[in-house]
Amino acid sequence: MEKINQRGRNLRKRGVAVVIRHGRVLLVKDKGVHHYSLPGGGCHRGERSYQAAARELYEETGLKAKKITWIGSFKGAVSEHRAFLIEAGGHVHLKARGRKGGGELRAYTWWDMKSPLPIYAHVRMILKMLRKGTKNG
Repeated sequence: MEKINQRGRNLRKRGVAVVIRHGRVLLVKDKGVHHYSLPGGGCHRGERSYQAAARELYEETGLKAKKITWIGSFKGAVSEHRAFLIEAGGHVHLKARGRKGGGELRAYTWWDMKSPLPIYAHVRMILKMLRKGTKNG
């Protein structure tokens, strides 16, 4: 059953990776935007949301998922963000996609979740779910 937003459109399913190391969460910034987000992206046809989260994490940062744990879902205006806590190996390096123009990301940071930083509302909600142990959002 497809989820429908308030405007009657199908919500796009996204797999979202939450990676925490030393008390800091990994955030990424797309080219051309001001706000940081969690690594992730849309699910391909036939792909489960946890698979999309792990794939996007690797494609965007080079980190390989070792353990994946369900956090919960958050419905935004156009997307349903399905979030997973991921233990990942390796070091972050922004990946270059394709031969022209490079990757889609411009920056990353390990955020302490306290310092002021421009992040999207869905990122705040997902991190709040993680802190509370909530399974649905």
